[in-house]
Amino acid sequence: MQANPRSLDALFNSQLRYVVPMFQRLYVWQETPQWATLWEDVTEKAVLQLKGEKANPHYLGALIIEGVRPSSPREVKRFLVIDGQQRLTTLQILFCAYRDIARKNEWKTLDRTVTRYLENADPDVMEKPEEELFKLWPTTLNRDVFRNILSAGSQTEVVKQYPLVYLPRRRKPEIRSNLVEAYLYFSKNIESWITSTVARFSKTPEQVAFALLQALQQDFCVVEITLSEGDDSQEIFYSLNSQGRQLSQSDLLRSLIFMRAEKERLNRDEIFNEYWSKFETNFWGTEVKRGGRTYSRLDLGLRYFLMAKTGQMVEARRVNEEYRRWVTSQPPRYVTVKDELADFTRHGDVYQRYESAVSLSLPSTDLRRVLMDFDVSTALPLILFLELEAGLDGGQVTDCLSAVESFIARRVLTGEETKEYNKLFVDVIGALRGLQGVQVLPALRKKLLGGGGTTRSWPTDAEVIERAISRPIFTELRTPALRLILERLEISLRTKKTENTEIPSALQIEHVLPQAWAAHWPLREKVIPALVVMYPHLAKDDLSGWDEVIRVRNAALQTLGNLTLLNKYLNPAASNGAFEVKLVEYKNSVLRLNRYFESGSTWNEEAIVRRGKLLGEAICKVWLRPDTAQYE
Repeated sequence: MQANPRSLDALFNSQLRYVVPMFQRLYVWQETPQWATLWEDVTEKAVLQLKGEKANPHYLGALIIEGVRPSSPREVKRFLVIDGQQRLTTLQILFCAYRDIARKNEWKTLDRTVTRYLENADPDVMEKPEEELFKLWPTTLNRDVFRNILSAGSQTEVVKQYPLVYLPRRRKPEIRSNLVEAYLYFSKNIESWITSTVARFSKTPEQVAFALLQALQQDFCVVEITLSEGDDSQEIFYSLNSQGRQLSQSDLLRSLIFMRAEKERLNRDEIFNEYWSKFETNFWGTEVKRGGRTYSRLDLGLRYFLMAKTGQMVEARRVNEEYRRWVTSQPPRYVTVKDELADFTRHGDVYQRYESAVSLSLPSTDLRRVLMDFDVSTALPLILFLELEAGLDGGQVTDCLSAVESFIARRVLTGEETKEYNKLFVDVIGALRGLQGVQVLPALRKKLLGGGGTTRSWPTDAEVIERAISRPIFTELRTPALRLILERLEISLRTKKTENTEIPSALQIEHVLPQAWAAHWPLREKVIPALVVMYPHLAKDDLSGWDEVIRVRNAALQTLGNLTLLNKYLNPAASNGAFEVKLVEYKNSVLRLNRYFESGSTWNEEAIVRRGKLLGEAICKVWLRPDTAQYE
C-alpha cells in the first residue's frame, strides 16, 4: 500500500481512468453540507491567488484506488475506486461546469486545459472509446446521467435534457438526479463569483476564471492510497465503511460480489444487467418494519436468503459478518460470482412473490394471503428453503407448505404466542438440511409436531374446537386474519354442486347477535338497559345478580360461532335488528355460511356454542394436523 499527496492537476492530467465499482453507493452528495463547503473553500483559495498570497494545500481527504491489469495494450490504464468516489465525482462535475462556462465565453485555453481533466486523449486508438474517453466511470445507475452531463457541452443543453417536471396538483417538481443538481449548482456559483469578483480586483472575467482554475489545480490535494497486489481490497473497503455508518446488508452484498467480479475479470455491465439490476428498484429499496425495526426489503431478502441457506438464526446487526464468512468459506460456496448472483436472484424472485402480493387481490387459499393476513413473514426463510433448497417437486412443495400453513393457522386461531417464530422456523430448516424429496414432508411434520408449550405447539383438534367455542376471537384477532378464517370456512362448506362464485374482497364481518343487543335481544325474556349491557356491574334492583349472565352473553357474541360475512349492503341492513329481521336479510346472501341460519328460529348463547363447535370442526378439516402417533 502506497500513500502520496496528489494535487488535482496530477490526479486528472494523465492518460488514465477511475472506475467506480458496482458495489459502491450511488452519488449522494448534496448542496448542504458537501457542495457548499467545497465551493466556499475553492473561492477562498481563488481570492488568495488573485491577491498573490501563498496558500497552504487544502486536503480533501483520502482516495483509495486499486490498479487493474489491462486486458489489451489499447486499454487506458484503469484504477478501481475503493473509497472516495463521492469526492471524485463532485470534482469532475465541478470541472465540467467550469469547462462549459469557459466554452460559452470562448476562453479556449481554459477550455482545453480543463477538458484534459475530464477526457482522455486519442479515443480512436482505445479499446472501448465510449467508456475509456472519460477520466471517471461511475456505477451503472449513475453512468448515463454523468456521461450526458459531460457530453452536453453547455448548461442550456443539460437543462434541456433534464428539465424540472411538475406533476398535476403538485407544488414541488419531481426530484432530479443529484448529478444534475450538482452541475447546476456549480455552474450558477462559478458565473456569479466571476461576475462579482471582476470589479473587486479590476480583472477581466477570463483572468478571474484563471485564478479560480489555478486554485483548483494547485491548492487542493487528496491523499492517494494505491493498493498493492497483496492488499485485500474487500477487507479494506469493509473496514473503512464500518467505522462510520454501518454497511447495510445489501451494501455488503454489492461489495463482496462486484469486487470478486472485478478480479475474475467478468463483464460488470453484463452481470449487472442480467442479475443485480433487478434489485435496484423501488420494491427492493422500500423500507418495511419487522420486529420494531426498519429494514429495506433488499436487506431483509439477504437475511432470509442466508437463513434459508444455513439453517441458522442470523441477527439483523450481524448479517454483514455472517454472510461474508459464509460466502467466502472453504470449499467455496459458488464456483463463480455469476453463480452466486444467479442463486440469490432465484431466492429474490420467490421472496418478492410473497412480499409484493396485495392481500385482498389474492384468493384466501393462497399461502401469500395467509402469511400477510396472519402477519407471519418470519416463515419466509423456511418457505424459501422448501421451494428452492429441498429438492421437492410441485406436489411435494404443496404438501409441505400445507403443513406449515396448518401449523400457523391453528396457532392463530387458538391464540398461541408468535415471539419465537423467527427462531422456530430456522430451527425447522436446520432439522431438514441434508434431506431431499420424499424425506422432507415426514421430517417436517415430525419437527412441527415435536414442539411444546405456548411457543411451538401444533394445536390439536380438541384445542381448536374448544377455542372456537370459547375464545373472544373478534376482539383478539386482527380483522384481516379473522376475515381470512371465515372465508376459508365458507369455501370448506361448499360442495361440487356449489357454483364457483368468487368471494368478494369487500365482505364485512357481521355479529349475528349484535354487540349493541339491548334494544331487540331480550335476555331470558327480560329487556336489559343499554347502559347495563355495556357495564354489567351496574345491574341492580330487579336485575340484581344478572351481571354474570350479561357478561356470559357479551363474551359469547365475540366468539367464532356468532360471526359471519356479509356484503356492505346487507351488513347495515341487518345491523342491530332482531333475529327475525336478520333472517330475512340473510336470505339475500349466497354464502353457505349464512345458509346455516335458514333452519333456525332463535339465536342465543347455546346456539352460538353449537355453531362454534361446528365451525371448529370445519377448521380442523381445512387445516389438517397429522396424527402424532405416526411420527413418534
